[in-house]
Amino acid sequence: MSRHHNMAETFISSSGSLYAAGSFTLEVQAAYLNMMANTFMRAPGEAVGSFGLESAVDELAERLGMDPIELRIRNEPDTEPTTGRPFSSRHLVEAFRAGAERFGWSERSATPGTRREGEWLIGMGVATASHGYVRLPGGAVRVTLSAEGSLAVDVAAHEMGMGTETTTAMVAAERFGLDLDQVTVRYGDSTLPGEIIAGGAQQTAAVGAAIGAAQRNVVEELLKLAGQDSPLAGLTIEDVGCADGGLCSLDEPDRFDSYTSILARADRDELSVEAAGPPSEEMAAWCMRSYGAMFCEARVNAITGEVRVSRFLGSFDCGRILNAKTAASQLRGGIIMGLGLALTEETLFDERNGRIMNPNLSEYHVPVHLDVPDVDVIWTDIPDPHAPMGAHGVGEVAITGVGAAVANALYNATGKRVRDLPITLDKLL
Repeated sequence: MSRHHNMAETFISSSGSLYAAGSFTLEVQAAYLNMMANTFMRAPGEAVGSFGLESAVDELAERLGMDPIELRIRNEPDTEPTTGRPFSSRHLVEAFRAGAERFGWSERSATPGTRREGEWLIGMGVATASHGYVRLPGGAVRVTLSAEGSLAVDVAAHEMGMGTETTTAMVAAERFGLDLDQVTVRYGDSTLPGEIIAGGAQQTAAVGAAIGAAQRNVVEELLKLAGQDSPLAGLTIEDVGCADGGLCSLDEPDRFDSYTSILARADRDELSVEAAGPPSEEMAAWCMRSYGAMFCEARVNAITGEVRVSRFLGSFDCGRILNAKTAASQLRGGIIMGLGLALTEETLFDERNGRIMNPNLSEYHVPVHLDVPDVDVIWTDIPDPHAPMGAHGVGEVAITGVGAAVANALYNATGKRVRDLPITLDKLL
């Protein structure tokens, strides 16, 4: 670390929750260096830390003569091993089994170096992905229900390509019983309420929790405005739900009053409410994480040492998937970032002065189109009953485990174990 930016990465954050064991020793040692200050990279600590843990599990499976998936399943814990907290939702075994079937894991040879096509040695590897669930306090939104029945959501969140506007609109439409085209989202402006950061894969959960709180407040106000002439007269907030552009009794759906009718009788053009999500108490009561089973098929040229990842599959358990299209994009993008971690990305320093020697993209290599194989993603889509909307983050989990899956596939192809990244051809010759 640099004394200009004291940030020790959480390399061990997954190690205490993934596998059952009788004892643990977990620590991070930090050294201060006179170098450029480090800062966050997506899935900080966990992407790199998972390489060490999941490579070690693969080595253990090799020494035991056991299939690496079977070893992981046999050591699946009932509760979080280091704290005893119950898991809020964990379907990692299902993710492994579904992924193994889809990927064709049964075709893998347990003996390294036995599959070959001409000059190319072929191997398969697997690793576990894991990233913590986060919902930071303070997330707030403002919702405005118009007399025409449309809804506007204002939130100081920002978009980085993960589909913030779409997911926010989908959550609001579901909560208020509206069609998606009746919801407008205004965001990316610090004058709006909320200040919800896109970090820690927590933005969707934070925005969703705030929308849920705002919806409850809106329903409460609408019941007051509805009056005694409403079919809803005498009902409480616990008795009604939102559907078809209005409120209805949960027990008697025919007792219905539309938003437009309620606001018209009250002579209101709109109803605006600002609310923050409830405290994130779920994080203290439960072990909450996103998981994945990462499958890699890699080829190594026996003459040149060139590496080509030919197939990759991520089988994920991230709670309920709110938007399949944007989630798949996020998961594929994370895997591609993980391939860069595994094979191409390396910051080179001048040992005399600590300066970066490859400070631009012509010398610091990230994966480009020709480097990226066929990337497949699937998920369990099992909601977490303790998370807002049942959803966990998908933005960062897909980077974790990729480095180890690639290294384990290369070991299966060549019999050579590489323990430092990136895995360049000189380390395989």
